[in-house]
Amino acid sequence: MISIVGAGPVGCYVASLLAKRYDVNVYEQKEAIGKPIQCTGIVTSAIDEVVNVKKTVINTIDTIRIIAPNKKYIDVNFKKPDYVLDREKFDNYFFNKAVDNGVGFEFGARFRDYKNGKILVNRTEIKTNLLVGADGPFSMVAKKNKMYGDRKFMTAMQYRVKSKVEEDLVEIYLGYGCFGWIVPEDRNIARIGVIDYKSPGIYLNKLLRDRKYKILENQSGLVPIYDPKLKTQKERVFLVGDAATQVKASTHGGLVPGLKAAKELGKSFRNYERNWKRKIGRELWLSLMIRKRLDRYDSEKYNGLIGLFNREKVKEVIEERDRDFPSKILFKLLLREPRLLKFI
Repeated sequence: MISIVGAGPVGCYVASLLAKRYDVNVYEQKEAIGKPIQCTGIVTSAIDEVVNVKKTVINTIDTIRIIAPNKKYIDVNFKKPDYVLDREKFDNYFFNKAVDNGVGFEFGARFRDYKNGKILVNRTEIKTNLLVGADGPFSMVAKKNKMYGDRKFMTAMQYRVKSKVEEDLVEIYLGYGCFGWIVPEDRNIARIGVIDYKSPGIYLNKLLRDRKYKILENQSGLVPIYDPKLKTQKERVFLVGDAATQVKASTHGGLVPGLKAAKELGKSFRNYERNWKRKIGRELWLSLMIRKRLDRYDSEKYNGLIGLFNREKVKEVIEERDRDFPSKILFKLLLREPRLLKFI
């Protein structure tokens, strides 16, 4: 028996894969799948390499506009569109896939401990052969197995609002905390948010100040920062997704890397940590280095950076390369525009 704690898309995906060979049960402390929503819900087309989620896509994005503090901007046109997901449908897609593969689910089931081959869920002890923590940034599985480490977080504040927006354009605002965004669901509804270490609410109010809007839903949440030193495999315990801090620190996207890591766990428990790091570890580390550098930028630096990126030969690199793999972009950018070195 394999026990998985957490029924988010990553937990359900790994459960679905493992159920082809093992008996699998998933324990979820919430009472329903897909609620509350705590995610911007935009992914690159790199997700197509993992799974086909087209039925959960509610909008496609062809252009991203990156806006500097001085209001100058660059428009980056994608070769392949980004997807705006219906997160509730997206989560339920993976849940239904797991159910179809024979995975058992228990809701309202709070994981409390793991000792001597048994997990304690609510007040019931359950024998298990292996334990997988897919239980989010504050993973109790990680805490109880001394795998939590010295993890750090950022706060993302997002409102789903009724407001007039451009339907196929995502706007990214530099200088609003770490950055702010406007992600359209259609021409009348958007997800507007800011992520920051301390005060995202201040920057979100600033971003909304001159816009007419009506708040439909609060979709805020905490985002873990990738920790390359974190242990994700310890004897018969494994961590995946946000529980393993498998999140791109540059953009704070965790769905694609979490699903890719889950795919590696679904293939084999042996050397899981080494295998997922071979797949995505370098990119997560580079994203972390990019984030650490960007955290030191002031408005003047951001303005200068956007000025350089507005050159056509630089924009072409971003448009042509997969943004989920910064290693494929950085070297090409420096070849095209050596002056970028001063920002590194």
